[in-house]
Amino acid sequence: MSLPARGGLRADITVYQWSERSLTGRGDVGPVATSLDREALLRWNSRIEHLVWAGQEHPGDTTPGFVYFRHENEAAVLRKLPVRDPNGRAGSTLTHVLTGPAGGIDLHLALAACRSDWDDWLPPPVRQSALLDGQAARGSGAERLERVPLDLVRQLLVEEQRLLGALDTAAEDVPDDLLVRLAEALMEHPGAPLTVVGSPVDGEVVVHALAGLLGRVVLGSWGFATREENDAAKDLPQFVFVRGDGTGTRQSTRRRVDAKADPGPPGPLRDQAARLVAFQRRRGTGALTRLLPDQPMANPSKIREWAAGHQVAPGLMSDVMSLLEAAPHGDLSDREDAYLRSGTAVPRIQLELDRATEGQLARLLALWRPDSLELQPYRHLREEIHTWALHRAFDGGGRDLLRELSLAPPGGRVVYRVLEERLESAARRQADFDVLPLLRIALQIGASQAVLDDMMRVLVTRFSMAFLMSEVDRISRIAPAQARTLLESCARRRPGKERHHPFDVLRRTQFHAEAVDRMAPQNPWQAVHLYRLLLLCTTGEQLGQREVLDVLEAAGRNPSPALLQALLDGCRRGKAQDTVHAVVVQQYFRQHLPARPHDGDHGPDRRGPRN
Repeated sequence: MSLPARGGLRADITVYQWSERSLTGRGDVGPVATSLDREALLRWNSRIEHLVWAGQEHPGDTTPGFVYFRHENEAAVLRKLPVRDPNGRAGSTLTHVLTGPAGGIDLHLALAACRSDWDDWLPPPVRQSALLDGQAARGSGAERLERVPLDLVRQLLVEEQRLLGALDTAAEDVPDDLLVRLAEALMEHPGAPLTVVGSPVDGEVVVHALAGLLGRVVLGSWGFATREENDAAKDLPQFVFVRGDGTGTRQSTRRRVDAKADPGPPGPLRDQAARLVAFQRRRGTGALTRLLPDQPMANPSKIREWAAGHQVAPGLMSDVMSLLEAAPHGDLSDREDAYLRSGTAVPRIQLELDRATEGQLARLLALWRPDSLELQPYRHLREEIHTWALHRAFDGGGRDLLRELSLAPPGGRVVYRVLEERLESAARRQADFDVLPLLRIALQIGASQAVLDDMMRVLVTRFSMAFLMSEVDRISRIAPAQARTLLESCARRRPGKERHHPFDVLRRTQFHAEAVDRMAPQNPWQAVHLYRLLLLCTTGEQLGQREVLDVLEAAGRNPSPALLQALLDGCRRGKAQDTVHAVVVQQYFRQHLPARPHDGDHGPDRRGPRN
């Protein structure tokens, strides 16, 4: 398979093989074909000439080794295959080198390349099959190669062949003990050179597992060499893997972890590393992502502080959201189960629910159904989940959250608690309290009438009637049905002596004439009912002459007929009723008689002669 030509980033290919005279002018193993220009070839050769030798060659062992490293904004991946030289001598090498921008040749591509067949994308003259069969002669004029399109290499290795997914599966075979020891070493000395001796799994698999665990925690180059004869060569990358029989290791300044040796006494971060590995292997990479810091860290004390911050209980490092998602499935360890049952978990759970996304809260609502038997021991936490979901809904929650709340509406205790918390928060901030979201969401999620009545009782008890009347007017402009609900609740409260009389609000709105029109459009008898409620909120059940005059003054020059009917229904007989009747008659003649004529058109003057 050959990669088609395509624009975008391109990478260079260089082949190292035994030659009597390589492209650098020297004999022995050197570059024999390349897409680099002369200057770039010499620059790269100075960086990799001591790395191109195949390592760990043993009888019958032709497994390739790989090297990945970055140099400033450039990177290289080497594939080193043990071969014999033209004279049949062992210990030679065939090395392919992919070089290019570090942004394109990143750790993911390098790890995928370790598991790929390079002949799938190498130029035909320098494929392993061609070179080992002797089809490409050294120094025959085929030294100049075409560059390869890096985006297509990435698409082939990372996307189409799903090699990183295969590495995820292979990483499950890395022993816990080895992974813990390597994680401890990285956390104690971020970025320091580390040699792994006798790894039971391939080096690229170990690096992939470590990168998935600590790649966003520990600052380092994450360069690697998967099969080296020893770890004493110049400029080796951060991770080096050597055999475990001791034949190829030499003394160096690198820290070593021998996979088969006794781990020795634990360091200060052994326990944190063990808990981190246990959490990832139990809950998966997705859950681990929630624990990760914003930036990798180079300071061991900062790493220790980060690890300690995610220890939710003695011996338990976890993401609370993962525990809440696992509980409905009964997928909790004994220690996790004990943690969720304890009251000490509630503050941490509240903090995590406050940080949760709307989607996470909706998922928890779907999982924590009231009829789930597995959740009975943690039913106190269901109330917490409903509490924070309601808060988010009142703040303008989306469709998914509202749907889940409507499928299992929270009980009155939760609604009352949320309402009290929001009232207290507004009071602390000395902020205006918006009644509308509470009414709209409560109705939208299908809160029971008892719950709705409790909400309204809290509101009308907490606020002055003047404020509530202004809210009725404001809300009627946006949601007339919710305004009616609030007005009906206000009418159940007896009017009392208040600093701000509700008539101050009603005078500004002509006794809520427009609000009533919005709440009872084209329905005069419903308008009469609403005016009766307004009268109950401001004057009480029985209206005397004084109250009638106050209402008529507030209603203005042309009071609504519906208001007049409500006054007649509620006022006592006598002066109060006569006053209303007089306004009704006056309004009738005003509407049905033509305008009063000028004095000269009135006919004979019956007042007698003027003096």
